[in-house]
Amino acid sequence: MYSRSGPSTLGKYAQAYSLLRDVKPATLRQYQIVATLYERWAGGPVLLTTLDETSVSEWLRDYAQTAAPATVRGKKSMLLALWRAAADDGLCDPPTRRIRSIRRSAPRPLVQAWTLEEVEQLVAACRGLPRRHRCGLPRRQWWDLAVRVAWDSGLRWGDLVALPVARVRPDGTVTVIQAKTGRPATFRLSPGTLEALRVSLVACPRLLVCPWPASQESFMAQARILVRRAGIRAGTWKWLRRASGTDVEVQRPGAGSVHLGHAPGSRVFAESYGDPEIIGRLLPGPRPLWFDRQPGVG
Repeated sequence: MYSRSGPSTLGKYAQAYSLLRDVKPATLRQYQIVATLYERWAGGPVLLTTLDETSVSEWLRDYAQTAAPATVRGKKSMLLALWRAAADDGLCDPPTRRIRSIRRSAPRPLVQAWTLEEVEQLVAACRGLPRRHRCGLPRRQWWDLAVRVAWDSGLRWGDLVALPVARVRPDGTVTVIQAKTGRPATFRLSPGTLEALRVSLVACPRLLVCPWPASQESFMAQARILVRRAGIRAGTWKWLRRASGTDVEVQRPGAGSVHLGHAPGSRVFAESYGDPEIIGRLLPGPRPLWFDRQPGVG
């Protein structure tokens, strides 16, 4: 017998997860996604009381056929967190046996970011956008500001669309607490971005710098259209955060991680944000061999 009544299936439990726990909307969305993936694989709603280690391992094995190892590990962690939480709530038994481990089966892919020139093309592509944004600004003006702020700040999408106008000081300095890590991040908006913000506030007074009332999926879909319009390499909005950090790193080695608000000593920047090709272009190479320094010798 289980001690409490509540949602009976994995999907319903994921939907109701935030009722008893303080969880960020983006994290809640990931819990709901993993529950949907597992129930889709199982062919229908999965009762919490029927969760078992063998079935979860089989799902992970099948999911790994089409997903990257890091993605599979993330989904495994999310599913186990849901399962253990449901057990804590008295709705099922906790996992007790070993579940399939996910090993890294391929080298870590190279980090890619847009160059300064590509970001400039992205800004230029905003100028021809038709219609108006929901906040009242022309879409060309809203996206121009969003790209500029993302480049100057290196903020994640969630922090970007939640950035209060009140946090922007007259000199462009901004300090925010990152929603994902809880760590502070400080950056300075360029004079051009400050002017774009000032003009946009005259046209459309508001509390947020880049308000986005629709879903993240909708934002990313429109961002992909903008990227195609700019004629630059296909990439996600995250490429802009990487580009910002990489450009700072090129100017001052070691500063890219600080700019993006990573913890001191963290390897996150080197592994996931700094584009080695862009950074490597400015690194000094070894001096020429003697033979190459002597005309006619070789």
